Amino acid sequence: MVRWLAAFLLLPVVASAQEAFQLPSGNIHCALYDGTLRCDVLQSTFPRPARPRDCEQDYGDAVELGGKGPAAMLCHGDTVANRASPVLGYGRAWQGPGMACTASQTGLRCVNGDGRGFEMARARLWLY
Repeated sequence: MVRWLAAFLLLPVVASAQEAFQLPSGNIHCALYDGTLRCDVLQSTFPRPARPRDCEQDYGDAVELGGKGPAAMLCHGDTVANRASPVLGYGRAWQGPGMACTASQTGLRCVNGDGRGFEMARARLWLY
């Protein structure tokens, strides 16, 4: 966890006041609600996980992450995508309550204080 924190402290630009952002491609959008970050990938090529039996809506393209605990896949009927959201440039970081994200040309990586998080890109979605 110390390495994770040190890595984020070394980033040159941190955007922390934004409650929503999108990556320059416009394919990944995130929004913060009540201390939980939700991110959606609009177009993907990765195989979607099986939809849980109790989910009758969309599944496999949206993730949420709080300040503690693991990231979770969402069953949802909406999106946080908003073309008016500020752009988080590649090589830049966003910092929220107990979590931080970095944007790169290969996707978005978000990690919380427990070292749990996710990586999201057009070709990959990995929760840990």
